[in-house]
Amino acid sequence: MGEAEGLGDVILQWILKLVGGDLASAFSRAWEAKLRAANDADRIKAEVSIKAIEAQMAAQAESAAVVREGMQHKAFWIPWLIAAVPCAGWFGWGMMDSAFGGSLPNVAALPPQLKEYADIVFANIFYVGGGVAGAQLIAKAIGGRK
Repeated sequence: MGEAEGLGDVILQWILKLVGGDLASAFSRAWEAKLRAANDADRIKAEVSIKAIEAQMAAQAESAAVVREGMQHKAFWIPWLIAAVPCAGWFGWGMMDSAFGGSLPNVAALPPQLKEYADIVFANIFYVGGGVAGAQLIAKAIGGRK
């Protein structure tokens, strides 16, 4: 039973690190510092760090809530899809070309302005959902430690 719990902790830490990145690891370090504090001054310092990190996590969760709220409206999806569908097609063609060893006609490189926008679109596609899930995991982890 102890081994399974240890494995679960390792998996949770891996997920938090993947989704939350530096913030989750900073929270973990601050929490461990609080537990190892030798005196009240160290404990208070760790508490301040924990509160600051919790505030950053709350800000991220609020940002994710704004995005979720915006995604509820049809007006959000129209311009987003106008940009995302061609970007996804371009990316998919490049992936298929790679899968077939470069036998498909080459995909033209995106112009710098469009590449910058495509990067934002892909970040939104892949990271917003992960960020929302990460914020929920982090919030549950915080709630479980109190």
